[in-house]
Amino acid sequence: MFEIPLSFWIILFAGCLFLEIVTTGFYLMSVGIGAAIAAVANYIGFDPTAQLIIFVVVTIICLLASRPFANILTRGSPDKKAATDRFIGKEGVVIEAIDHDNAGMIKISGEEWRAISTEIISVGESVIVEKVKGVKLKVRKK
Repeated sequence: MFEIPLSFWIILFAGCLFLEIVTTGFYLMSVGIGAAIAAVANYIGFDPTAQLIIFVVVTIICLLASRPFANILTRGSPDKKAATDRFIGKEGVVIEAIDHDNAGMIKISGEEWRAISTEIISVGESVIVEKVKGVKLKVRKK
C-alpha cells in the first residue's frame, strides 16, 4: 500500500495558494482548498485512497462554486482587445496620402500609424478609423 505524507498536501496547498496570488485565475485556489482538506484527512488518519477521493471531490466542488463568484469579480474587467482597437471610431489626420494601391500614414492621438482606404485621401484631410487590419488602420474620409 502506498502512503501520502502530510507534507505533500501542505506543500501542494502552499504552492497553489502562492500561484493563485500570482495568477488570480481562481482555479488553483480550488486545488489548494482540496489539498488542505486532504491534509486534514491525512492528519486524522484516513487512508491514501480516501485522501485522494476527498481531494478530487472537494476540488471539483470548489471549482463549481467559485466560477460564478469569479465571473462576478471579473465582470467589469477590460476586454482583451488589441491596443489599436481603441482607435476605432476616432478621428485622425492624413500625413502621407492614401490611395487604393498604397498605404499612407495618419496621425491619431499623437501617434503615427499606417492606414489603408478604399478611397483616395490627400494629406491634411480628416479621417475616421473603421477597423484594424493587421498592423494597419482602415480609414474613411470624415
